[in-house]
Amino acid sequence: MKITSLLTISLSVLATSLSAADKKKADTAATTVTFYISNVQCSSCVDAISGSLLKLKAVKEIEGLTGTSGYANVTFDPTAVSYHEVANAIYKSEPVHGEAYVAGVKMRIPDYAKGDNAAKIEAAFAKLKDKVEVKVVNKKEGELLVSFLQLKTDRTKTGPQGVTGLELAAAIQDPAPKGLGLKFTWASE
Repeated sequence: MKITSLLTISLSVLATSLSAADKKKADTAATTVTFYISNVQCSSCVDAISGSLLKLKAVKEIEGLTGTSGYANVTFDPTAVSYHEVANAIYKSEPVHGEAYVAGVKMRIPDYAKGDNAAKIEAAFAKLKDKVEVKVVNKKEGELLVSFLQLKTDRTKTGPQGVTGLELAAAIQDPAPKGLGLKFTWASE
């Protein structure tokens, strides 16, 4: 009887420990990214975008999005969906005022304006021209807005579709010849 009780308690403790470990692992996989969103004008816009984002199972939380903020901090699992897929969910939200919502992320590259870095960065992003559009927000500070174009899903690919955060980062920070070897940060609110 004592052995059975001890075994039951041990299994219960083990199951609780595994559940906590699994939860911690799931939490560490999530990342929070600030998506800058155009054409958001009111709380109905916020509801439309939030509803669309929450359809993605990998999205855990949406913060900061208001009718006037111009951004949303989206917490999601980047191993399950890409930055592009999150932006596409925003784009696919029913536009309340007739104009589609366009989402992007901002990168700050301190050495953008030095030497021929601007041209090199432009060339790196030209390789993704069918997936993203890049605009210089502040040349002196090296702030770029990377907006995602409508996603073209590849049904033969498993895992995240479109452009990932790692792909964007690699183009800038990885050493040559894969990347440019430049430091950058993601802008956040």
